[in-house]
Amino acid sequence: MMTLNQMDRRIPVPLSAHMALHQKANMRAYLEAVQAIIAALPGKDFAAVSHAASSMGFSAATAQMCRKMGAGAQGFAEQAIGFHRSASAIAAAAQNRNTQAVLQRLGDTLRQCTTCHTTYRQQVVTDPAFQRLLERLQASP
Repeated sequence: MMTLNQMDRRIPVPLSAHMALHQKANMRAYLEAVQAIIAALPGKDFAAVSHAASSMGFSAATAQMCRKMGAGAQGFAEQAIGFHRSASAIAAAAQNRNTQAVLQRLGDTLRQCTTCHTTYRQQVVTDPAFQRLLERLQASP
């Protein structure tokens, strides 16, 4: 009988168990941020929208984290960074108090989520195996 990993054709993203849990916790926090954005929009609480979107937004630290977590899966880091940049666009639209733009940028951000979850899946590996992967990638040109 085929295992789930054999049946799941998405690209595996090798992660240590600690990193996989960290990534899942981040994704739950992003869902909570989306929920906060949706809850704030009817009352036009653009400060709350901006705050929630910024919690998912792009920074040098998030880009570095995406590159490390996506080191073993081609295209993953770029996809993840695109997500964070799209969340920053929500915050910018909220600062302009533009409900329509907030909704459009939120749609773009959720499309980033859907694309990533359709394309990639976590593959938990041992800490030493992940470290070897990073070392191989750093040694290659």
